[in-house]
Amino acid sequence: MPEIGEATTEEVYALGSAAAAREDHLFAIEAMNRVLSQAPLHELADDALLALADSHRAMREFASAEAEYDRLPVDYPRSPLVPEASYRLGLAYYDQSLPAALDQTATERAIAQFERFIAEYPDSPSVPAATERIAELRSRLAQKTYESARLYITLKNGASARVYFEAVARDYPDTPWAPRALLALARSAAADGLPDEARGAYGRLAELYPESEEARTAALETSGQ
Repeated sequence: MPEIGEATTEEVYALGSAAAAREDHLFAIEAMNRVLSQAPLHELADDALLALADSHRAMREFASAEAEYDRLPVDYPRSPLVPEASYRLGLAYYDQSLPAALDQTATERAIAQFERFIAEYPDSPSVPAATERIAELRSRLAQKTYESARLYITLKNGASARVYFEAVARDYPDTPWAPRALLALARSAAADGLPDEARGAYGRLAELYPESEEARTAALETSGQ
């Protein structure tokens, strides 16, 4: 491990950056903390703070990473790195997002942060990546709701299942789960002797997602009606 010793601020920052590049994040954290403690007004201080947050995130020390990302716009409000800190805060939440069957608190926090970032910094080059992650995370939430509906189908509770299928179609129309939910909604209504509700769901599916596999399936299922 290289020694920080009496190195200059620039040298300490360079040592920390090199350590982060080789994934020696413990040393990178030590170095960036040294930069911030010995020269908080140095031109590299905001870079060091962002790098510090990144190293904490790489080590999955998310509470520390979030605190440092939040700190950057407070300590260095004029820094050009403020938008990137906002985006990477979203990444810290994104990294904690769990599979659909599990708790989705981090997923919701990530979506909220990415949306905040896009609203505040629409010209940032990270906006397309944030947009992609929002779509991915919304699909995860849709899947969770869809799977809750499927559980009610298993429990023979069609009415409750249809509430959840409807929620998927209403709240996540831009995800692949929406046409699946409409098809399942139609089938559930038909199975429970609700032909008008079934026709309505089939109709919405055909209208909103005409090119989907679910719409083609629905056309076959309703062709004899």
